[in-house]
Amino acid sequence: MSWDIKQQVNFYLEEFQPPKIPQDLRLILIGVGVHVAVAVVVVVGLAINWTWQGHRLESVTARHNLVEQQVANIERERPPLQLDQTLVDERARLREDLESSQRILRYLTQQELQSSHSFTSMVAQLGEQNISGVWLKNFSFLEEGKDISLQGYTDDPAKISRYVTSLLARDGYRDHAFRSVDVQRGEDGRWLEFRLDSRPQKKEKPAETQRTALTSREVMRQLREGR
Repeated sequence: MSWDIKQQVNFYLEEFQPPKIPQDLRLILIGVGVHVAVAVVVVVGLAINWTWQGHRLESVTARHNLVEQQVANIERERPPLQLDQTLVDERARLREDLESSQRILRYLTQQELQSSHSFTSMVAQLGEQNISGVWLKNFSFLEEGKDISLQGYTDDPAKISRYVTSLLARDGYRDHAFRSVDVQRGEDGRWLEFRLDSRPQKKEKPAETQRTALTSREVMRQLREGR
């Protein structure tokens, strides 16, 4: 029997293991490594994007210079645009005529709107006239309704008197009076044509000079000149 002492060593104990990094420090180092890797990727991406943007800017600049060169060539080939002074003057004259026409139209429209209500009752009362044997052909209100002119047909001159008496009895015609009455036989001889006018009949003067008709352009010119 041998009495030698045998010794057994357990190399799996911590004292026999290689040194290890603490868990907290390991997590810190891993986080730093991840951030460095991300930073490197971002820097590489920015560098690539910067290079691509530079090439794109160069391409756009080249196309812009090419277009400017083409425009310059076209401008050199074609003469500069010049306005025809005659057409410019004609346009200015037509514009003045248009403005004058618009002023005249506004004035006439305003006058029609201002006087339309005053004539409504007179026209209505004129339509209410019902004298057998008297037919009204047309009528005119002059000087904003101060003067009246009536034209029509009748089969008996005496009926004109009844027509006038009935008309002047109405409210819209009480302040009027017919100073001129003209009755003539019609062309067919069957009817009498009459004309009633509140204006006194003017006597024609043989030596009186007739006024010539003005053209629309002359009227607008006089309106611009304040005449």
